[in-house]
Amino acid sequence: MAAGGTADAVARRVDIIEGRWLLIGGARLGAELLLRRDGAEPLRVALRRAAERAGEVEGEVALAELAAAGAGEWLAEPALAHQPDAVGIVPGPDGVLRVRARRSAAGALAIALEPLAPHAEARRVRLEGGALLVEGELAAGAVPGLAAGATAAAAPGPAGGTAALIARHRGDGAEVVAPAALRDGRFSARLDLAPLARAGTWDLWLGDRRVGAHLDGLPGKRDVVVFPSHRAGGLELRPYYTVEDNVSIRVALPGARPAPAPVVPGAESRRRRRLGGLAVAVHRVALGLAAALPRPRARSRGGGPPVVRILLLHAYGLGGTVRTSFNLTERLAGSYEVELISMIRRRAAPFFPFPEGVGVSVVDDQRGRRGLLGRLPSLLIHPEDYAYPHASLRTDVALLRRLRAIRDGVLITTRPAFNLLAARLAGEGVVTIGQEHMNFHSHRPRLAADVARRYGKLDVLAVLTAADERDYGRALAGAPPRIERIPNAVSRLDGGLATLEAKVVVAAGRLDTQKGFDLLIRAWERVAESQPDWQLRIYGSGPRRDELRGMILERGLYDRVLLMGRTRHMGEALAGASLFVLSSRFEGFGMVIVEAMSKGLPVVSFDCPQGPGEILRHGRDGILVPGGDVDGLADGLLELIGDEGRRRSFGAAAVENARTYAVGSIAARWEDLLREQANREAPAA
Repeated sequence: MAAGGTADAVARRVDIIEGRWLLIGGARLGAELLLRRDGAEPLRVALRRAAERAGEVEGEVALAELAAAGAGEWLAEPALAHQPDAVGIVPGPDGVLRVRARRSAAGALAIALEPLAPHAEARRVRLEGGALLVEGELAAGAVPGLAAGATAAAAPGPAGGTAALIARHRGDGAEVVAPAALRDGRFSARLDLAPLARAGTWDLWLGDRRVGAHLDGLPGKRDVVVFPSHRAGGLELRPYYTVEDNVSIRVALPGARPAPAPVVPGAESRRRRRLGGLAVAVHRVALGLAAALPRPRARSRGGGPPVVRILLLHAYGLGGTVRTSFNLTERLAGSYEVELISMIRRRAAPFFPFPEGVGVSVVDDQRGRRGLLGRLPSLLIHPEDYAYPHASLRTDVALLRRLRAIRDGVLITTRPAFNLLAARLAGEGVVTIGQEHMNFHSHRPRLAADVARRYGKLDVLAVLTAADERDYGRALAGAPPRIERIPNAVSRLDGGLATLEAKVVVAAGRLDTQKGFDLLIRAWERVAESQPDWQLRIYGSGPRRDELRGMILERGLYDRVLLMGRTRHMGEALAGASLFVLSSRFEGFGMVIVEAMSKGLPVVSFDCPQGPGEILRHGRDGILVPGGDVDGLADGLLELIGDEGRRRSFGAAAVENARTYAVGSIAARWEDLLREQANREAPAA
């Protein structure tokens, strides 16, 4: 939006995202807004469709960009109506700054950066034997004295001395005091928790300084660092980080939490064991009846390039298949008419922005009332495909109509259930290309049997690895389609190259059994013993989060293994690390490995089926260890953690390797395939 936009523009949401980004979202904001302040260049904030709110737009600006000019106030242009709802902490050029969204004197949105009072920087906070151990250093400012009412010794000399670690109750100001040793600008203290057994919240102070962790490079720790609890006086006492990354202790009645189900690799539910065979039999009959219906006639596509349609489970959601499909369609849209078909829709706006120039349609919008058909199970989606729980009989009817309406062009399907539908239901004039994003041996048995029996009716089967090419070739030996190996395309990520200076290892993926984070946590126990200053950050969300959290707490790794949640800025997360680790039990390809290598990260990975062994060059840009070998994974991590020179050599080689998976080179292979298919007549069924 140009400066001085509409007066009725509204900022409905101003949030601090992941502790690093200021997000502004609202209605009637146009394509851009400006943030201005005296003595600084204005910051332009590009706006896009909001991720969660239909009809609104949103944009982000890094807190570091706001803080670069020091303390002061940024005003939004146009003058946005806004109610304050954001606070964050960011290092500035002259100390730590508090970031607050507030209303200016004119009633518009203002972003104020205020100096944070001198604080005590906590470098280590641990719960041991009913006491809280706090170690750290004094941030810029005078040596702390005692807060009013404290009863411990005060001012230390220049070399050392004592002060007081104070727990102050927010309700009535009561204090519990423990001595704190000071030496050379550092402090350490041990606070017995039993005297804090009163409901409410206790804040920690070192003399007259608030205890917080603002300079550790990990802002927004409130939902990331989860401490264990201690019980005293019938209450549960749990340290935590506040929204401003200060240390406090919450005291409340203990909550009853059911123990999460343990990870059992390859486990099958009792319902699936009992009814799975029947469900698959019914599916096969239903699909056979649908395939017997008359197919629509082919429609001439004329002399232009064919329309390319890509069928996804949920184009509005988060996932590797969605990401790589978007990467591909964005490039293909320059030469073809491209449409993304989303089988379901459960979000108001997509997690990833839709590619420019690409059409999007939805088969079954599940945001409203589902009706009777929406409550009945699907018959056309294979019951052993992981898409099955997302579909219903209503989905079947809408999907059958949609497929029957396609009479020309190319249909690319992206999972086994969709590939089976394309093979049997696509019209005579449609070229069908099935994509396999998972290796053949990871399919459930009855699904694998149908893949072997029906994939032969596809025109092309696109696989990701040489091992997949071999395995699917063997499985389809009776009547194979053309099998093409085309790896996933990886687009440029945000953030620069990793400097490999941070003592941080990153892992990423859905928190489920496949990704093997339970194995990784076990491996990190050994790493933490040998290298306690290093930290593992796991990005992602999923059904095993509570169980993984329990493993972390049980092993005392709560400050060394962090479940970071989902991120919109994976590139920045990777750029802030020195190693990437993959602990999957199996993979379809391992696109996140290539993404990590593109940021200059060496990789330690299980040599699981399939993908990592074809991407990584063992001993050149990463280390491969046998699948499931927990000790081997720990050894590989410790080997590169302890050898900075080798780490840097591997990182440089990783960047070169990642270039072979760039969008341009992968899209060119797809364009060659599409041209070949367009130059021949699609075969009759």
